[in-house]
Amino acid sequence: MDVRALSFTGSSRTGRLIQAAAAKSNMKQVFLELGGKSPAVIFEDADLEKAVKETAHSIQWNSGQVCMANSRIYVQDTVADKYIELFKQNFEKEVKMGDPLDARENGVNHGPQADEAQHKTVLQYLESGKQSGGELLTGGGAPSGREGYYIEPTIFKNTPEDAKIMKEEIFGPVVNINIFKTEDEVLAKANATEFV
Repeated sequence: MDVRALSFTGSSRTGRLIQAAAAKSNMKQVFLELGGKSPAVIFEDADLEKAVKETAHSIQWNSGQVCMANSRIYVQDTVADKYIELFKQNFEKEVKMGDPLDARENGVNHGPQADEAQHKTVLQYLESGKQSGGELLTGGGAPSGREGYYIEPTIFKNTPEDAKIMKEEIFGPVVNINIFKTEDEVLAKANATEFV
């Protein structure tokens, strides 16, 4: 009862439990930062090279373990092929997997998942993505021949909007790139999420 405020960063499920418990105690203030499924929208007039650099960094940085990572990317149909090819090249050429402590000396920019549980969770999402009907462009699993909780940076294309990997936060280096034609269409898709 002496605690007057709580701050929590984590899953929506846990956040709901904390908020309910706080309401039942002394109505303490609760500050929550709960997951996400952040979309990026790329229109045909965008600087595609810059857009690729920023969106690829967003999902690959910290091995995708960032609440606001752009895990859904919507690209206008007139530039989609070029954007997707550049994005795929970025993941295949720019990502250097290894021990994050070797970042300065060896250029490592992609480390492991936080722990075994998160590694298993991301692998389960990858399997779900493969079954969803989307097209796997690159990645899709744990790299062979590497010890640790590493996940290959993964791109799915044209994943159905109702697929689990489009709706739930994966918290790993997994991105879905879907194509749109009109602004109204993409706004509806970008906002069709439980996360706010």
